[in-house]
Amino acid sequence: MLWTGLSTIRGSRRARMLTSFLAILVTCLFASGWGEEYLLVGVALFGIQAALFFPTLLAASFAQMSARDRLQLKITSNRSMESYPGVERILNTLHERTLRERTRILCAALAAGALNSVDNFETGNILASILYGLAIFLGSISIINSLQLERRIPMTDEDFPLLSMHAPTLHQSTLKRVLSDVVVAHLDPETAAAWDDWLIELEDKVRSNQTPESAVEHLLRVLHLNHLGLLDNDRLVSESKRVFRVAAIDDLNNDQSKFCYRTLRRLMAHTRAWQPGLFRLIDRLEDAALRGHSSLIENPWRLDLDIPPRCSQGQGDLFVMIHNHSRKDSQIEVDIIAADGEPSYQTLRLNPPLSRQPSKPAKIGEEGNDIVDVLGRLIDNSLVLWIGLAWPQGSTGSKPIQVNLRGPNGETVSSFVVQTTLSSGFNPEGATEKMLDAAVAVRRIAISVAE
Repeated sequence: MLWTGLSTIRGSRRARMLTSFLAILVTCLFASGWGEEYLLVGVALFGIQAALFFPTLLAASFAQMSARDRLQLKITSNRSMESYPGVERILNTLHERTLRERTRILCAALAAGALNSVDNFETGNILASILYGLAIFLGSISIINSLQLERRIPMTDEDFPLLSMHAPTLHQSTLKRVLSDVVVAHLDPETAAAWDDWLIELEDKVRSNQTPESAVEHLLRVLHLNHLGLLDNDRLVSESKRVFRVAAIDDLNNDQSKFCYRTLRRLMAHTRAWQPGLFRLIDRLEDAALRGHSSLIENPWRLDLDIPPRCSQGQGDLFVMIHNHSRKDSQIEVDIIAADGEPSYQTLRLNPPLSRQPSKPAKIGEEGNDIVDVLGRLIDNSLVLWIGLAWPQGSTGSKPIQVNLRGPNGETVSSFVVQTTLSSGFNPEGATEKMLDAAVAVRRIAISVAE
């Protein structure tokens, strides 16, 4: 869009912030009695500030209208976009942004009017002080809103315009297709609907021994290994050909397709920024497979878990991965004990699938023992839990979380205790920071692909 393009011109963000701070600084000097003969400079600064805010106001207004149109369209005769979680959040976010834009441009205009009144009318010391104070107050409100608004400008992404405003709210606690499920949970409603349509289109484009879901899961796994540098791009394509037919491969190589190698890399980067804990689990599993760690090739049960080292707003995501190498179908119990949590104790009764235990370290490219196949089997035949933990509002400090794995006879097979720190301040793995990190990660992938 035109106004979005004007709002994101290189240097425009810095110009808006610099003008805002200069206007406040100059007004403070005027209020202290310095340079009152240059009042028009202050008026001009606030006027320029309002002019610079005008394109962003129009961009926010058009973004709100565009999002409303996108999210209220019918997908099919039986399905509405509103059936996907996150619609209200996105619309409310854009509505709030529009209100903030209106507030800061109005404050800048009123502050300019206040200084202009001091310059053009005989106000006297008391009224002049009031007008100076009013200008400083209005300028401060404008800066506060600018600090919020300038962190990112929404709907600048051509591939997934709504993605940066979506935060996962509803998700399954047990991940069946681990990577697919977690990626879909982080898709905005529009992209999630397109993903569902893509899976339907893949029905006739996958190999006979595959389903669209299994083929996409395999593709996401090899994309992650490609991201880690364990597979090159040629191997990525060859692995894709194992599960997809030629028509699907052509679509994956076509950068204009909604879901191709380029855009899927971006979605993986977005998900990785949101849920680094899950990818740490997968990376540790991959490392254990390559090194032949005893927990993987010797023990009948393997338990691994991850939680962010810091949790903000009294919430955190706990990921648990369990492998059953006992060669017996068993019902197990998983105890989750979170100190001062809400709840503080949970017991889950589960039936993990049987997993084929590796007998030796996996290798890259070794027939019958290739890391792609070994890791694929280990992930597909694992039980992965995504548990949301919560603590009372205002809780801070270090909190231990204990996870016990109990076997079919109630015996404790494995137990882990991890620590997380509850923080009310900046948290690199908090929700707001994750949204910003996800947007930055997606942008970096886009730039690297373009280059």
